[in-house]
Amino acid sequence: MNPIIAFIKLIRLPNLLIIALAQYAIRYGIFYPIIYNFSGGQDISGVGLQMSNLDFFLLSLSTVMIAAAGYIINDYFDVKIDRVNRSESIIVGKHIKRRVAMGAHIVINGFAILIGAYLAYKMGNWKLIFIQVVSAGALWYYSTTFKRQVIVGNVVVALLAALVPFVAGLYELILQHLMVDDTVNMLLFRLEKFTPFEDVEYALVETLNNILLWVSGFALFAFISTLVREIVKDIEDCDGDEQYESNTLPVVYGKSVAKMVAQVIALIMLGLIGYYQYMQVQNNAGGDSQEAVRAQTRALITVMYFLFTVQLPLAYVIFQIYTAKVKEDYHKISTVLKLIMLAGISYAAVFYFLIIKL
Repeated sequence: MNPIIAFIKLIRLPNLLIIALAQYAIRYGIFYPIIYNFSGGQDISGVGLQMSNLDFFLLSLSTVMIAAAGYIINDYFDVKIDRVNRSESIIVGKHIKRRVAMGAHIVINGFAILIGAYLAYKMGNWKLIFIQVVSAGALWYYSTTFKRQVIVGNVVVALLAALVPFVAGLYELILQHLMVDDTVNMLLFRLEKFTPFEDVEYALVETLNNILLWVSGFALFAFISTLVREIVKDIEDCDGDEQYESNTLPVVYGKSVAKMVAQVIALIMLGLIGYYQYMQVQNNAGGDSQEAVRAQTRALITVMYFLFTVQLPLAYVIFQIYTAKVKEDYHKISTVLKLIMLAGISYAAVFYFLIIKL
């Protein structure tokens, strides 16, 4: 195999593109339309996204690089297990030398942390560097320790997945709060004379809090869907994990228990989405004004989107987990779960349309 092709497979390029897509979806699909709507549907100088396009690109790049380094180190330590679980896809030690893989892991993580340090300096908040450092460390310990402990490894990966959309919103929210006074002053020039500063400030802070809720919702979706998928993958890889004494959920408690846990978590996810849909309908019910009808239309489109792209596929997954017997069954379920996760991310594009265009 060509070394470049081997390296692309090693770092899971499609997964890295999804990570970048998730962060840009938060920036332009959630953050931008809400701020744009708050400013009266106008692009006002000084009001809008505060993080520069270059800095956000660097943030996304650092996230992608840490994930890539995580994939490398995971494969580095999993060579023996992968010989049992998926011998045909082994890269480290077969197409790429082990020392080259370890060197790539160190270099990529190093550059990602340097980018994180630069961004922390630009933001005036050195504590932010711990996001990159802790993420890189967590992926190392996941590969060496956590993934061989019951449910711990699954939770660690799910938390890191949740961090992807959350970080995209966190950096922008920090800047927005730092710039609240300047933003309000810019808005006052467009508002009716003698509009109280405090009223505009309160409305802006409430809008930022609303954005935080949306970002947290995406993070929670990423956490739960990833947790289900990680458990399913553990069931798929049970043979190799058992042979090399990895204490995953299906190895310690059996596949039946692991399947039940995955189904329960998926049901919780269904319930949370259902509650969100109920609140959407309730909060936008009533009224026959043009804005009220528009709000009801947005709620209906949102309900239908999640019903057909997330809830029905998730119900299918719950049933398939129950009927799954062989390794190939779990691999198919894992693929469907990845598509569900992608559908969740893609809702940001729907949200943009509903706020900006509808």
